[in-house]
Amino acid sequence: MTPDDETREREHALELLRTAFPDYRIVYGGGRWAAAAAGDPPKVWFAETPSSLCGQLFLAQLRSGGTIVPLRGKESNSQCAG
Repeated sequence: MTPDDETREREHALELLRTAFPDYRIVYGGGRWAAAAAGDPPKVWFAETPSSLCGQLFLAQLRSGGTIVPLRGKESNSQCAG
């Protein structure tokens, strides 16, 4: 995988995470993923991979009674689109 491929993959992962978890501020920097939820004090999660952060945020939503936004493709010709 080239550095350009890694950058595109990282940007796509950020887009997907932000779509699935709109109530969190999600960023990537210094080789780590992070998410923060509003609050006093704010809740913060750190992860080495986007999939790990996704799992942490999923559990946070599950435990708080929140929801997960459905991920849908931009094109409606997918067999999975509703």
